[in-house]
Amino acid sequence: MDRITIEFAWKVINSEVARYRQRGCIRRTHEEDVASAVMVQLVEACNQYDPSRGPVEAFINQVVSTRLVSVLRERRSRKRGGRSRSLGALGEEPGDPAWSHDRWRRLIDLRVDLESVRRRLCPKQRAICDQLMRDLVAHAAKEMGVPRRTLRDGVVKIRRIFRDAGLEEYF
Repeated sequence: MDRITIEFAWKVINSEVARYRQRGCIRRTHEEDVASAVMVQLVEACNQYDPSRGPVEAFINQVVSTRLVSVLRERRSRKRGGRSRSLGALGEEPGDPAWSHDRWRRLIDLRVDLESVRRRLCPKQRAICDQLMRDLVAHAAKEMGVPRRTLRDGVVKIRRIFRDAGLEEYF
């Protein structure tokens, strides 16, 4: 791929990633990682490009849209596969590194802080938190029977509450 094609590819990738971020499917902190993963897959797919089938721009758009969905599905399945551990699972085994006194104390403090913030949320906001721990915004909205926009507005309010408590990185 030449420089102009690569620049076009980055523009397409960044705009698609931004679109998915706005829909709540990607966190702002993960944007760069997702974009890089899609670019790697695009570069790997370049040898499949056939100029007789259409312009390179159409190929790039198609590959980016399909590979981005694949990357997001793979990331989501990793979360479901048990690789991420809940706060409740940390420190329950004697061999677990969380058993160090300092880490154990921080973990307890964090759990107390999170629970105190959670108690400040209304029941609807708590339901949103519970749903988003299991699902993406689009799926959560569908399951809760509300528009995605309404759910995103609720998430903004919840994030503000967590941010005010100094726990913005946990929601």
